[in-house]
Amino acid sequence: MKPSVAKQYILLGALFLWALIAQCTFSGYLIYSEAHGNERAPLPFSFHDYSTVVQYLHPPYGNSGVKPGDEIVALNGTPIQGLAEVSAFEERLRPSETVTLTVKRTEGPLTRTFDIRLPLKAAPSPSFGWTFVIGVFVALPAIGLLVGFYIAFARPSDPLAWITLAMLASFGQLTDADISWSISPPWRELFLVYHALLTTTWPLWMLLFAFYFPLPFPFLRRHRWLIYAVSVIPAALTIVNIYGSLMEGHHIEELKWLTTFHQATYRPVVILYMGYVGAFFTLLGMKRQLLNTPDACRRLRVMSIGCGISLTPLIPLVLGEIGLVPMMPPWIAVFCLLMLVFFPLTVAYVIVVQRAMDVRMVVRSGVQYALARSGIRILQVGLITAVVAFMGRLQMQSQHRVEGIVIGIVGIAVVVLLGRMGRWARQWMDRRFFREAYNAERILTDLSSSVAGIRDTKRLIETVAHRIADSLHVPRVAFLLEHGGLFQPAYALGFANGAPPVRLNEQATTIRTLKRINGPSKIFFDDPQSWVHGASEPEQSALQTLETQVLLPVSLDHKMLGVISLGSKRSELPYTKADLQLLSAVAAQTGLALENAHLTESIRREIASRERLDRELEIARDVQQRLFPQNLPHVQGLDFCGYCRPAQGVGGDYYDFIHLASGSLGIAVGDVSGKGIAAALMMASLQASLRGQTIKPCDTLAEMIHHINGLVYEASSANRYATFFYAQYDPVNRKLTYVNAGHNPPMLRRKKGDGFEFLRLEEGGTVIGLFPNFPFKEAEIQLQSGDILVAFTDGISEAMNQGEEEFDEERLMDAIRTCPSRSAANISSYILEHVDAFTAGADQHDDMTIVVMRLL
Repeated sequence: MKPSVAKQYILLGALFLWALIAQCTFSGYLIYSEAHGNERAPLPFSFHDYSTVVQYLHPPYGNSGVKPGDEIVALNGTPIQGLAEVSAFEERLRPSETVTLTVKRTEGPLTRTFDIRLPLKAAPSPSFGWTFVIGVFVALPAIGLLVGFYIAFARPSDPLAWITLAMLASFGQLTDADISWSISPPWRELFLVYHALLTTTWPLWMLLFAFYFPLPFPFLRRHRWLIYAVSVIPAALTIVNIYGSLMEGHHIEELKWLTTFHQATYRPVVILYMGYVGAFFTLLGMKRQLLNTPDACRRLRVMSIGCGISLTPLIPLVLGEIGLVPMMPPWIAVFCLLMLVFFPLTVAYVIVVQRAMDVRMVVRSGVQYALARSGIRILQVGLITAVVAFMGRLQMQSQHRVEGIVIGIVGIAVVVLLGRMGRWARQWMDRRFFREAYNAERILTDLSSSVAGIRDTKRLIETVAHRIADSLHVPRVAFLLEHGGLFQPAYALGFANGAPPVRLNEQATTIRTLKRINGPSKIFFDDPQSWVHGASEPEQSALQTLETQVLLPVSLDHKMLGVISLGSKRSELPYTKADLQLLSAVAAQTGLALENAHLTESIRREIASRERLDRELEIARDVQQRLFPQNLPHVQGLDFCGYCRPAQGVGGDYYDFIHLASGSLGIAVGDVSGKGIAAALMMASLQASLRGQTIKPCDTLAEMIHHINGLVYEASSANRYATFFYAQYDPVNRKLTYVNAGHNPPMLRRKKGDGFEFLRLEEGGTVIGLFPNFPFKEAEIQLQSGDILVAFTDGISEAMNQGEEEFDEERLMDAIRTCPSRSAANISSYILEHVDAFTAGADQHDDMTIVVMRLL
């Protein structure tokens, strides 16, 4: 047991002990008072709450001089400090005594004294007295506490169980009854706090119960404040009530403010509490619209009807209390209060019983089934008895031993035959009228022959679903198949809009439980100990959407391939052990057939997938090629070209030539990390960012690259980046301004004497897309006639031969050095020929891109 659960059980045990002591003290005192009521003569009036102000004067004492509103300040000359003195005085009163009352009035003399003579004998207890005490003060709280603590102990971690406990316990305290202050502490204080706590919070527990039963409203997750809002007033009143209950025994003078407050707020509070009760029934009605499962709707309907029958008779009582209608006669009031017993009984039936079945269904199915099966058994027993009696008579009349033996054998054979005929008749009746019996062997044989040759998954699961539905007479069947770690409906029967859109993760409690059980599992949403209550709310919601009563795992070699969800039977009777055994055998056959179908479909999908992938790659390659410059702009005195050879049809290399509004030429070369489609998508993002920045030029290239870096950073994942080289060539003064963002430095070949020198364009910064804010620097170089600039990606410098040796930049420099001063396109081809000659047919591992510029 988890420590948290152990603490909950300890708390429940302490609460149960408190409730038991408080209720036994209260009920025991009332039973004692009822039994000895004729020995005492109570005072002829009752007080307002928390005071000794007369609220009601019994009719025989109307002419005694005391009237409602008078404050009793002394009894027989003894001042009253609190209700403890009044209770002790009343305990000593006997019939025919004279009581001297000192009364304080707001008008006239400050105090007045009246002598009241009590009757010669105590008034007899009304005939309904014991009914009232036993029904309202003993049976009602006892039933509520038993049911409430049963639910709470069964599910200590469920908030609904605690709310149900508080609600049922509070219903036992709805009716006020004065308890004698002669009861010694701490028993009196235990009850006073217990009663004050529950008598002011019962409508709150009803409202919270409606919020959470049978499932919480979805809006409660987003609006938790609503729970606290509806709890503020009951909580405040509870604190005041506890304080007043403890103080009124000996400090009545200090509670005058509370009496005034209580009289002023009594009617508004009663109206508010009636609103809480109305909200209880309204919310249950709303739940019936939200929950579309028959079981949930049935439970809510039973709850609404039962609670309505229990609480409706209280309405005239409450209206009479606040003076809106005349007070009811006592015997009618007792009857109305006794109706409260239906409330805990309704909650017990709906929550404790596993299925709240309609009464009509119970009566119809139970009576018809019992009469039909019993009739067959009675007929069978009668025939067997008649045969035995007839054979016995023949035995007695037979005169030969052999004849007697033959008669005995025939009699035994007839009895056995009648037994088998009776068994066959009961099975036939079940199949024909009650839909509960079936021929398991025939079902398995038919199913085996049906699915043996099916290689199409859809047709297979349709066949299995229909066969189960027809055999067990289950109107709702859903077949969930595993795909990508998720179990989703692939076929469903009996649902209005087709397969419900539910899904279960392979790590879900439902799937893990089915793997552990490795067999059918019943689902009981009404059983607090069912494993389904340990599942997450989305799982429970999915199962309720499917109206699941049985889950059937379809597996092979400990690998779960799917799950079959079965709803309730048409008869609404539970699934039997024979049902589950049959379903286990069906699942085993289905698992084997499903695996064969999966293998066949997998091969078919693999072939189709390869063909589709080839087509998609071809399309992607064509799209990417169109992102490269299709028509090169004309720039005076400059010959240039670019070429890209992707390694996988599409790639992440990028080059571009952009004719700027100033007449300059923008030259870009980039290399996105990774290969394939992902790199190609980022390459397209980089191209779009660059083109967008060139529409409205920045003051410097460094600022422009900084903006591009921010755009690429926001549009790419954390592990994606690109090396990037960008330059702008001014044909007027032949200057090249550039920024190198972590790219392979382009090589500038320049004639020097009889040979060539190489300049590397390295100035710039780090790669783009990796850091959101990184400063970049730009550089400038003066170009001359005959200069050749070669920009490339590492797919060229790192190209490998069969011996995994890299081409490297030294060999690239040698190729540039030896290439003739021909056109840029010829120089590009010459360099690539050297690379291909070096790799000698080895696989290309990276995209190859080269850009060549030659100044005329």
